[in-house]
Amino acid sequence: MRSLLERLARNLVRRGIRDGLLGGNGIWLALGASAWLVRWLSRSPAQRVLTESIRVGETITITSVPAPPYGRNARKLAKADRADAELIRRQVRLERKRAPERVTAAPADSAPAEGKSKRRKRGA
Repeated sequence: MRSLLERLARNLVRRGIRDGLLGGNGIWLALGASAWLVRWLSRSPAQRVLTESIRVGETITITSVPAPPYGRNARKLAKADRADAELIRRQVRLERKRAPERVTAAPADSAPAEGKSKRRKRGA
C-alpha cells in the first residue's frame, strides 16, 4: 500500500512539473507542489537495527555521537577556535621575548686548564 502511495505522489510531482510549471496550468502546479511537500515531509531517516547474539558475561555499550555543527553554529565555533589559536600564538611570542637569552655551554675540550686564566691581571 505504501509503495502505491509513493508511486502516486511521484507521478503527481512529475505531472505538476510537466503540465503545471512547464505547461502553465496552475492547478497541476499546485497539485505537484503539494505532492512534493507531502513526500518531503514524510521522509524519515533510516533506522539502524543490529541483531546479534550475546553470550553470558558480555556487555553492550550504546553510544550516540552528536551530529557535527553546521551553518551559523559551525561558523561561530570556527571563529572561536581561530581566536584561541591567535591568543596562544601571541602568548608564545611574548614569552619568547621575555625569556633570557639562552647561554650555550662550551664543549669540555675547549675549557681553559685549571689555574690558567685567559684574562690578564691588571698591572702585570
